[in-house]
Amino acid sequence: MDNTVKTRALVVRTANSGDNDKVLTAVSPELGKISIIAKGVKSLKNKNSSGCGLLCLSDFVLKEGRGMYSLMSADCAEGFYHLRDRAESVAYGAYFGSLLESGTEPGIPAAEELRLCLNTLFALTKRPEDGETLKLVYELRLAEVLGLAPYISEECQCGAPATHLSISEGETCCFAHKDPSAVELSRDEMTVLDFILTSELKDTLFFKSPPALISRLGPVSEKYLEYHLGRLPKTLEYLKKFTVR
Repeated sequence: MDNTVKTRALVVRTANSGDNDKVLTAVSPELGKISIIAKGVKSLKNKNSSGCGLLCLSDFVLKEGRGMYSLMSADCAEGFYHLRDRAESVAYGAYFGSLLESGTEPGIPAAEELRLCLNTLFALTKRPEDGETLKLVYELRLAEVLGLAPYISEECQCGAPATHLSISEGETCCFAHKDPSAVELSRDEMTVLDFILTSELKDTLFFKSPPALISRLGPVSEKYLEYHLGRLPKTLEYLKKFTVR
């Protein structure tokens, strides 16, 4: 019985194993999140080493095992190498990859989640100076793909003007109906959130908004994702070393 699997997947995490091996975590459109033992790839002479780096989108040939795949070959299709021109871009890319890992499961197809991450990484290579905006877009659109997106409306369910976003309930509300998790939002902030969640992805990845507005919304999207995913990846702490002023 042939237990060989071919898939194109994005490497979202790497860990050393022994002197020359690595354990890769990758996300495949068909297989979801997968673990791969990649023997010998720490050696630069290994033909598969270039396809096993962090944020490499590679064509893998794998041998299926118990709970983990063994690497037979890895051919890098896209390495996002321009991200490495700026340490801040590397930090954003690592965070996007970690969020993708958090939002996917083994054995559950993740084509839409992977497509979103790849498009955001491509946008980051074109607009490295707009990483904060792309972070906001990616967090909100990932919540949408996962079925967790907040409902943004100018009115509360009672008909009064919405002034807050309930983090726990995932909807906008008025002052009288806000709960302890609610955060106050201006009308402009609600407009930006609604645009990101309802527009075509290509438009959201290249839109411009006042930096101060994006900076105020960043903690809101983080708080929202943390509540609904349970936790945020540790790569966010590394990212904030570059972005917290």
